[in-house]
Amino acid sequence: MKGKIIAIFGAVLLAGCVQGPRAPSINANGAIKWASGVCEEMHISESGSTLTFTAPQELLAPGGITIFSRIDSARNGNCEHYYSEGAVKTRMQICDNGEVRLIVEGQVVNVGSLAKYVY
Repeated sequence: MKGKIIAIFGAVLLAGCVQGPRAPSINANGAIKWASGVCEEMHISESGSTLTFTAPQELLAPGGITIFSRIDSARNGNCEHYYSEGAVKTRMQICDNGEVRLIVEGQVVNVGSLAKYVY
C-alpha cells in the first residue's frame, strides 16, 4: 500500500514537470488592427518583402508561424500585394495609407489598419 502511494505521488510530480510545446515568438515591429478589434502583431522584414505572424497556441495545437511574401509584379497604384506561403489562395493587400485587406479565394474576409512600431 505504501509503495503504491509513493508510486502515485512520484507520477504526479513527474507529470507536473512535463511542458507542452512552446509557441514560436517573433520580434514584432508592427501590427494590424482588424475591424473586429483584434490586434495581430507581426514582424515586417527590413526590405518589406515578408510579413511574419505567429499563430495562437491552442490546447491541442502548438501554434506556428505564417509568412506572407510580397508579390513584386502585382503592385497596384499605392498598394502592395502579399501571398501566404502556407495557403497560396490567401492574400493580403496593404496600401500606403495603412489600409489592409485580407483576401481568401478572391473574397475580402477582413479589413484593418497597419501600424509600424517606432523604437
